[in-house]
Amino acid sequence: MGNTIEVLWTGGWDSTFRVLYASLIEEKEVRPHYIADLARKSTLRELKAISDVRRELEKIDKNAAERIKELTITPITEIESFEDITQSYVRLKKQAHLGSQYDWLSRYARMKNIDCLELSVHVDDKAYYFLEGKVEQKDHGGWKLKSDVTGDTQIFSCFEFPLLQISKTEMRAKAKELGFIEALEKSWFCFNPVGNAPCGTCSPCIYAVEEGMGYRLTKSGILRYKTRYLRKAARLPVRVSRKVYSKLKS
Repeated sequence: MGNTIEVLWTGGWDSTFRVLYASLIEEKEVRPHYIADLARKSTLRELKAISDVRRELEKIDKNAAERIKELTITPITEIESFEDITQSYVRLKKQAHLGSQYDWLSRYARMKNIDCLELSVHVDDKAYYFLEGKVEQKDHGGWKLKSDVTGDTQIFSCFEFPLLQISKTEMRAKAKELGFIEALEKSWFCFNPVGNAPCGTCSPCIYAVEEGMGYRLTKSGILRYKTRYLRKAARLPVRVSRKVYSKLKS
């Protein structure tokens, strides 16, 4: 692996940690990629976060900021279709939860002829289920799918996972230790922001709380997180609401 890396940068905590660590600590040239889904409310907020992180990094180390190259933005609707990848994804998600991004990211990597796109999957991510025991650590520290892995899991073969064995809270501690926590805190994670604040009810907000990052939500966001089942019950027919109520009680 050379001194240049291709990274999916979503503007979120994990990928921002990777971009900052690679550019500032490892002194690597970073080529960031962003997939724009204009149907998602958070797209512009994520792009703003990326700009905010860049500006904050310039205050810390201008040379490091310059090592992050121009962001490649691709609308999700322009990613080519590859039926073999999509069918593998469909079969995998029948085994356990797997986000749709692994379908279109794998197709994106093939479309762009990238065989080592860094994804910031970490130990608490749902995708870890599909990677555990099937990846090996390379000399430079990242994790790749083993060469003898076959079948549908091959959709992960075009990716590298530099953060696979670290949690969000460990990233936070490391960023504090290495002096780039202010830039990392400029990242964004909520899919459905309420004004300029995280909603507390979307999947990234829920995962943030579950992974020890609840401090990033406002008091209103935490309240919405804690009452999300009640809110859901209030919008549903009585028969379904009783099921939700039972879940609340448990």
